[in-house]
Amino acid sequence: MQQVLFHIPILTDWFGPSGLPINGFGVMLFITFVVCVAFLSWWSRKTGTNLPRDRVQDLVIVAFIGGLIGARITFMIQYEVPMREIIQIWKGGIVLYGGIVSGMLAFLAFYHFFLKKAGVSLWKLADACGPGLALGIALGRIGCFLNGCCYGHVAPEGCPAVAFPLLTCPASEVVIEKKGYQTPTGFTIKDRRPSEDRPRSEDIRSVVDRVEPESAAARAGLQPNDRIIGFNGQVNAGVLIVAGPPEVLEQLAHVVEERGGSADQEAMKKSGHLKILMPDMPKFEMLRKQLRLDLSLRVLDESDAFSYGIDPHNWPHGDQSLELTVNRGGQEVHIGPFTPRTIGLHPTQVYETISMLLLMLLLLAFYPFRRHDGQVFELFIVGYAVHRFLNETLRNDTAIVGIPQLHMTLSQNISVLMLLFAACLEIGRRRWGKPLAAPSSAIPGS
Repeated sequence: MQQVLFHIPILTDWFGPSGLPINGFGVMLFITFVVCVAFLSWWSRKTGTNLPRDRVQDLVIVAFIGGLIGARITFMIQYEVPMREIIQIWKGGIVLYGGIVSGMLAFLAFYHFFLKKAGVSLWKLADACGPGLALGIALGRIGCFLNGCCYGHVAPEGCPAVAFPLLTCPASEVVIEKKGYQTPTGFTIKDRRPSEDRPRSEDIRSVVDRVEPESAAARAGLQPNDRIIGFNGQVNAGVLIVAGPPEVLEQLAHVVEERGGSADQEAMKKSGHLKILMPDMPKFEMLRKQLRLDLSLRVLDESDAFSYGIDPHNWPHGDQSLELTVNRGGQEVHIGPFTPRTIGLHPTQVYETISMLLLMLLLLAFYPFRRHDGQVFELFIVGYAVHRFLNETLRNDTAIVGIPQLHMTLSQNISVLMLLFAACLEIGRRRWGKPLAAPSSAIPGS
C-alpha cells in the first residue's frame, strides 16, 4: 500500500510543505486509461470492428469519464459521503459496478452519435471491448491496493493476508472504530479524566499505558509510562476546545498568541469553537485554570496535539509512520519511526486483479469460438458477475442491502442482475441476431 507515491514541491500553500502529492490511485487510473486505449486500438483492428483509429481514444475517454462519474456517485450514495468531496476521487472512493453501468451508457451514447454512422457494428465492438474491460479492472484494482480501499475481512491463520499501514488506510474505520480489534498506534493511552483516586494532572500530554506485544511500537522500544512530548517533528502541545461569544473568543485568541500559543480562528468562524494549542505546559495549565473561572466561556475538551493528530479524520493522507519523543524517567528518548499495521486482511484487491487477468485471457481465447457477435461481451459480464459475487464474501467494507434474509451486499445484488442481463442478451442474440457460420479457428486479420 502506497497512497502517496511522491510529492512535487509546488503549491505548498495549498498542499503543505511537501508540495503536491501524487497519489498511487490516481496514477493507476492514468495508466489504466493509457493501456486500455492502446489495447482497444490494437484489438479492434485485429478483430475487424472497423472502429476508426482516430475514434479509439475518444471512445475510451467518454466511457472512462462516464464510468468514473457513475462510480463516484454510487459510492457517495452508498456511503453517505458529503457532496463537497465529490471531486476527491484521487483518494479512492468509487463503486466499480456503478462505473460499469454508467460507462456502458456513455459507450452506447457515443456509439449512437458518432460510430453508428461510420458503419461500426455495435456487437463486434462490444466483443472487442470485453477483454479491454477485464484488463482495465485488473489495473484499476492495483490502484485500490495502493490506496488500501476495497479491503477484505480479517484473514484466518494460514490464508493469504496483507497488513496495511494502520494510521492512513481506510480499513482503520472497521478494525479500530467499528470492531475495536486494534488501537490506532499499537499502544493505549492512560485515562486523563480525573476521578476519586486519580487527581487532575497538571501535564495533560499523553502517557503510554500498555504496549501491544510484538507490535511495531514495541519493537521500536516504546514502554509503559512514557510521556509523549513530541511526535513527527512537532511539539506535543496542550489542546483546549473552547465555546463562547465570538467577540470573547477573538480576544482569547489574541491572548493565546501573545503567550506563545496558537488559535485556529478560521475554524472558529465555521464551527463557533476555538481550538487552542499551547506547547508550554506551565502556561497551558495557567490558561486552563483561568478559563474554568470565566463564566462567559465553556471548555468543551482538554487534550493534547498527539491525541488529535492520530485521529483517522485528522491524520495526513498517505503518511504511514510515527516518530515519537518521550519523557522516560526525566530523560528525553526518541522512538521510531515505526509503522503501525493492521492485523492480516484478505487482499481482495489482488484477488480481483488476478481474476480479471485470467478472465481477459479466457475472453481472448474464446473469441474465435463465439457463435454470434456479442457473445464475448456476454461472457465478460458472466465472468465478472460470478467473480464479484464470490469476492464480496471476503469484503469487509460493504453493508448488507436488499432482502435481509439473503444477506447480500449491493454488489452481490447487482451481480445477480448482471447475470440475468447476460442471459437475456444471449437469448435475444440467439433469436434475433445473425449467427456466425462456424466457429473459426483464427481471428480476422491474424
